[in-house]
Amino acid sequence: MNKHLEDDLQAACVKWFDLQYGNSFLLFAVPNGGKRNVREAARLKRQGVRAGIPDLCLAVPTKLHHGAFFELKAGKNILTETQKTTMLVLENKGYACYLIRSLDEFMKSINTYFKYL
Repeated sequence: MNKHLEDDLQAACVKWFDLQYGNSFLLFAVPNGGKRNVREAARLKRQGVRAGIPDLCLAVPTKLHHGAFFELKAGKNILTETQKTTMLVLENKGYACYLIRSLDEFMKSINTYFKYL
């Protein structure tokens, strides 16, 4: 059930961004999650699917960052060790990374990020 809550949160974040900024291609999903059969998982891995990559990517550089990544969590879900490590590496490479638990948190994060355009 928590997965659907995260799906709903992600959909709400994308919808808000599209309504607010109208640049829907600048914010996009990274479909790494979900259960797959072994054959499909192997095919996607060959295509570059990587564990730990955040759910959303914002392809907008600012004066401080190359872009931003957003990992969405609902309820009591927490970051995996792989997600923590991935986000730390991305931050060390010049990207902003956010853990998002609500639409309000996402909106505040986006608005703060865009202050540095």
